[in-house]
Amino acid sequence: MTEPSPEEIAAFAARHGLAALTPAQLARMAVLARTVAEAAAGLSRVTDKFVEPMPVFRVRG
Repeated sequence: MTEPSPEEIAAFAARHGLAALTPAQLARMAVLARTVAEAAAGLSRVTDKFVEPMPVFRVRG
């Protein structure tokens, strides 16, 4: 899994009202985006979301 490009992070930030972030803040957001994506990939999911919600949610520590 790779970090998103600076352009992708800037576009994401702008879509969420964070267009005034500094380059350092955008770089930190790129690092955190990878961490969030890796954590989300480890969550179990049911195949059909209309059948039931995810049965268990645990925060890894």
